[in-house]
Amino acid sequence: MHTSIEDQVAELTTSGSETLDTDIVNQLKRRLKHDESGQTIIQVFEAIQQALEKRHAQVRLSALQLANIVFCRSHQFRLLVVDNLPRWFELVLGTNHKKLPAPVQYAQQLRDTAAEIYYMWVERFGNGYQRLIYGFRYLRFIEQVDFKRAVKEYKRKDPERIRARRKIRLEAQSEYLKRSLVSVQADYMRMRQRIKDALDTLDNCFAILIPEIVDIFGSHGATTGNTNNDDDDGDLDEVLAIMAANRQSIDININPERVLDAEEDTENSAVFDVIRDYLRLCVQVYSPRVQTWKQKLDRIDDSAELAGLVDGFCTRISVAIEKCRDLGIDFAYMNEPRDDEEDTDEFEDAPAPVVNKQQRVCKAQQKRNSVFAMYGQKVLKQDPTYIEPSLLRDQHSHLKAKRHQPEEPTNSVEEKLRKTAPVVSYGADLEYWGQREVNANTTGLEIRHRFLGSARDEPMLSGAALDTLQKRAVYYQEPERKEIKACRAPLPSGRLCPRRDLVKCPLHGVIVPRDEQGHLKAGFLPEAEPLAEASSSITTVERIEDLNRNDMDVLARQQQANANAKAKKPKLASTRKAKLTGIKRLQQTISRKR
Repeated sequence: MHTSIEDQVAELTTSGSETLDTDIVNQLKRRLKHDESGQTIIQVFEAIQQALEKRHAQVRLSALQLANIVFCRSHQFRLLVVDNLPRWFELVLGTNHKKLPAPVQYAQQLRDTAAEIYYMWVERFGNGYQRLIYGFRYLRFIEQVDFKRAVKEYKRKDPERIRARRKIRLEAQSEYLKRSLVSVQADYMRMRQRIKDALDTLDNCFAILIPEIVDIFGSHGATTGNTNNDDDDGDLDEVLAIMAANRQSIDININPERVLDAEEDTENSAVFDVIRDYLRLCVQVYSPRVQTWKQKLDRIDDSAELAGLVDGFCTRISVAIEKCRDLGIDFAYMNEPRDDEEDTDEFEDAPAPVVNKQQRVCKAQQKRNSVFAMYGQKVLKQDPTYIEPSLLRDQHSHLKAKRHQPEEPTNSVEEKLRKTAPVVSYGADLEYWGQREVNANTTGLEIRHRFLGSARDEPMLSGAALDTLQKRAVYYQEPERKEIKACRAPLPSGRLCPRRDLVKCPLHGVIVPRDEQGHLKAGFLPEAEPLAEASSSITTVERIEDLNRNDMDVLARQQQANANAKAKKPKLASTRKAKLTGIKRLQQTISRKR
């Protein structure tokens, strides 16, 4: 029987289970997958919307879980949800002061699940649906929804994100290993011939110093040296048969501590020089590079053949180094600069020095330390770079004593100035700078309490007091403010001029001392400043200096009379105002009589 979408959604949301029924969800997925018209998506959205409108937190929780499944698979469903985001926020998060329905435990679970699911939607689909990001900002900053738990759960549970991250990591690792394999192959093809030539040269040098015993009898080996392997096997069987018939025995003594035993002399010095040159190459250049190849190839699966070749080089280099140690070659020479790095000058050929047996023994004894001379040897004193420790110690003590001696004044005047120069204290802050413990008792007397007695430990300043001592207070004295006097010249309105200027008022000239009514104070002599007269003529400084006190009094009385005359004149505005007031009163009187 074909079940409708509304019945399937209702069965999923009202089952009472915390998880959705897998079979019904799969049936619903198949119906959505085969829907070409898009009507099924709309029906599912309407059914989920009806389930969210119900007054039960567990029903809303199941509906939200179903909506999350469809949301992750359908673009049309995402568009429908985005268009109804404000209503969905109210139903699953309780925004706009909307309370979630009972039960309480499912209401809290609904709120946490909604925050987690919405954060997952924003992370996965926020780039394509901008309104999801706007809704997230609204919930976070306006509604104060806490997404911390949602972020942690998303990072822990999201399977697609984990799979994508693991896939990206594996792809990056595989790409890195491929590049490493290509680089190792290219480097190996470029260096293999050089390494092989160096190792073959070392083996040939070892064979020259210590020949290998191929044949037991030298004469027989000389006759069979150029035969093939079958002839060698036949000769060996023949030799063994002769030894068994004659019952001969051969004793071979081998020193396990020193298998290779060859001393360096004038005859084989050239071979030892070649060994040292190629040993330097193997140790400093080829061995680190081969080890790097081996480490990279150990991590790559498809490199068995190349790894075998690299392991062969590692083994041959190790064997060559051990043989050099058995020969007594000192590895300290590798720290010295090479001959080709120094200046190459042409020298004349000189005969090789003759080395007797005693010198050869001394040289063999110093073979392990052939670069630096030991302390106590006679050669050490002849070295120009060597200094006796006792002489160096005396020089050091002399310089140290000379450095700590105070400088003597070179001039008698400077000495006198030093004696008479005052001693300026540098302050308590610098005196106690950097100190952690400061004794509080600086008197030198023992402090005893009346009842408790004396303290066992010395009294120390507290941290706050020590911080106060290490601070320097600088007091800045505020400069005195100069009082700017008012002009106080009489105005036509009867008041005094309130302008305050330093020297000169732009309306009344130089500011002079005046009394309470604005008159010049008696006994005041004006300074030599230019005065502006009514005729706009500028009086010179010489004219002002010639004025006596009587002339100034006359000028002052004349200015006062002019000011009083101007004050007595009625103003036109006040006269008009009085006339208008009288007319209004007359009109009011006439209206009353009527």
